[in-house]
Amino acid sequence: MDIRYNTERKTQAFINQIDSILLSDFPHPATSDALKLIRKFFEEQIARIERAGASRDLALLRSVCTTVNQRILQYLPILGFLLRSTNTRNSFEAYYAFSEIANSLIGSDAKVIFSSEWDFSPITYPMSFPALPSYVLLGMPSLESANALVLPLAGHELGHSVWLNEDLESRFAPDVDEGAKRFIKANWAHFIEAFDEHKDRQPTDEELADNMFIKLTISDISQLALYQIEEIFCDAVGSHLFGQSYALAFHYLLAPSLGFDRALEYPTLQNRAEFIAKFGGINLADHGLSNFSNEFEDRWPPMTKRQQFHSSAADTIGIALAEKMFGCALDIVSRKAASFAALPSAQPGIVRKFENSVPAREPRSLPDIVNAGWTYLQSQKSGIQETDRGRIEWISELVLKSIEVLEFRNRTANA
Repeated sequence: MDIRYNTERKTQAFINQIDSILLSDFPHPATSDALKLIRKFFEEQIARIERAGASRDLALLRSVCTTVNQRILQYLPILGFLLRSTNTRNSFEAYYAFSEIANSLIGSDAKVIFSSEWDFSPITYPMSFPALPSYVLLGMPSLESANALVLPLAGHELGHSVWLNEDLESRFAPDVDEGAKRFIKANWAHFIEAFDEHKDRQPTDEELADNMFIKLTISDISQLALYQIEEIFCDAVGSHLFGQSYALAFHYLLAPSLGFDRALEYPTLQNRAEFIAKFGGINLADHGLSNFSNEFEDRWPPMTKRQQFHSSAADTIGIALAEKMFGCALDIVSRKAASFAALPSAQPGIVRKFENSVPAREPRSLPDIVNAGWTYLQSQKSGIQETDRGRIEWISELVLKSIEVLEFRNRTANA
C-alpha cells in the first residue's frame, strides 16, 4: 500500500466518523452545522490527494499527504468536542445567552458550541480552524457541568476569540518588544550571567538592534509575554462581563493551586488574582476576599538560568501591561456588550426571588443571574426546603431556570 492509498483511507475513515456522529440528537443546530462544514473540508482533502496523485509528481503527493495527516491530527479532537457537546450533562440552558454575548463581542456570524471536557480547567478552541472560521468552542470541566456558578469562567475562554477577532496581538506586540528591550537593558548583569558568551557586549540600542542572538532572545521573551498578556486580557473580559462572580468562580476552581508547576505561558496565579482585584472593578472585600492574591500560591518548575531570565522578563512585561489589558477589555465590553455586562442594581431583585425558592421573573442578563446566585449562596439564608439536596445544586437549578426565563423573554421580545 502506498502513501496515497493510506492517506485516502484515513481521510475517508475520518469522514465516516463524522457521518456516525451526525446520527446523534443535537440540542442546537450549531453542532451539526459544524460537523457538515468539517465533512466538506475533508472531502476537499480527498480531492487534493487525487489531483496530486494524477500529477505523478511524487514530491507534490508526499507534501499533500503530509498536510492531510496534519489536518486529521488537528481536527480529530474537535470531533470529540462536538460529540461531547450533545451530552445531556451540558448546561444547555446557557447556550442562547452565551451566543448573544458572543454575537455582540465578536460579530453576528459567531456561533457558540458548549461541551463538557475531561480537563479540570475550562478550555477553548478560538476561531482558528479553517473549516470553522466563525465558531467559538467552549469546554467546561465535566465534573462541574451541573454547577451553574462556574459559568463565568467561560467568559475567560470567550476572551480568547475576542483577542483573535480584534487582532490584539498585532496591536500590543510593539509594546511587548519594547518591554523586552527595557528589561534586558535594566537587567544586563543577569543577562550576562545567563548568556555568558556575551559578557564583552554592552546593552546599547545598536547592540540590541543588530546582534542576531540578542534579537532572538527578545523574540523569545516577547512571544512568552504575548501569551501572558492574552491570558490577562481574557481574565479582564471575564471580570468586566461577570463582575464578582468571575472572581468567585476563579477562586472556587483554582485556589489555592492545582498542585502542578506553573506554566510559564501564564502569569502566576497570584499575579492573575492581583490583577483581577486591582483592575477588575470588583470590591472583593464585600465577598470575604479582602486579600485575593494571598488565596493563591504558585509552584515553580526547575529552570535553567536562561529560562529564568526569559520567565522573569515575561512576568515583568505582563505586570507592566496588566492595567492596559484590563482597560482594553473594558473598552470592548462597554462598546459592544454593555447590555449583557453585570449590573449590580439588577441583582437584588433576583436574590429576593431565590430567597423564595423561585427563578428570576424578569432577569436582565446572564451575568446578573449568576451574580445573584453567588450572592444568595454567600448570604447563608436558607429558604431551601429540600434538605437532601446540596446547596450549590439547588442554587444552580434556580440559576439555570432563570437563564431559561431570560431566553424565553428575549425570544418573545424579538419575535
